[in-house]
Amino acid sequence: MYSFQGQNYTSLKEVSGDILSAFIQNNVLTETIAIQQNKILFWEEHYLRLMASMRILRMEIPLSFTLEHLSEKIIALTSTLSKEAFHGRACLNVVKMAQPTPDQAVPPTAYSITAIPATEGEETLMFNTTTQPIDLYKDHYLSTGLYTSLESAAQQWRDMAWTYVHENDYCDGILLNTEKHLVETLRGALFLIKGNQISTPGLDQGGRKSVYRKQLLSVLSKSEDFEITEDAISPFSIQKADELFVLDDAQGIYSIAQYRKKKFHATQTEKIWAMFLEHVSSQNQL
Repeated sequence: MYSFQGQNYTSLKEVSGDILSAFIQNNVLTETIAIQQNKILFWEEHYLRLMASMRILRMEIPLSFTLEHLSEKIIALTSTLSKEAFHGRACLNVVKMAQPTPDQAVPPTAYSITAIPATEGEETLMFNTTTQPIDLYKDHYLSTGLYTSLESAAQQWRDMAWTYVHENDYCDGILLNTEKHLVETLRGALFLIKGNQISTPGLDQGGRKSVYRKQLLSVLSKSEDFEITEDAISPFSIQKADELFVLDDAQGIYSIAQYRKKKFHATQTEKIWAMFLEHVSSQNQL
């Protein structure tokens, strides 16, 4: 089942060729959203992030792009995929229908929705540990600025980094900016733990502004057990950390086991995960 412009289709052959061409030829802005029991988690935050990204990219925002309309279309699609309450993820994809021209500086916008049901026994958000090591990606460096906070920023560059990761059998790659400071990983926001001190690169370092990063920082800032710092972080700080974890909007938290010869445990990370799950559960009940 496919959804384009709010209309569900059983085959891509039924979709307008102009719309399909736009998604194939032009850069696509994607917002990945977790859904539990037909409840879109943090939907308002995802919606505001999408609107902000479209404004930065100078995309047309149709009048129909309301909070209520888009959520209805997401649920309408997921309800066709599951007889019971849907459990999984949805991707809201937005694209310009054409390249800007002197006659049409802001082309019309098209959108599609794809949904991925969770497999049996799979949670929408999970805690994982990996036995594969992680390493720095140093072939190229990210610039800082507003554009790099977008989910789709430097996608070709990120694809090259993934090639490096897979060729060397790493679980992920840590990205650096032009100042040689930590930015994030290819999967998501990076967090270092030393005792009760938690540090993460500030958004001014070039990282993406994710919904779950904002939610986790809110949880940690209210905790008396931890102190959170957002700042520029040197790669040498990784060797001094007790624990290292990544927050992935699509999957949840996963704990890093090794960086080069340095090995980490996950004691505090598991506590943080429990706090985050409690926060997600409370939001889901609103």
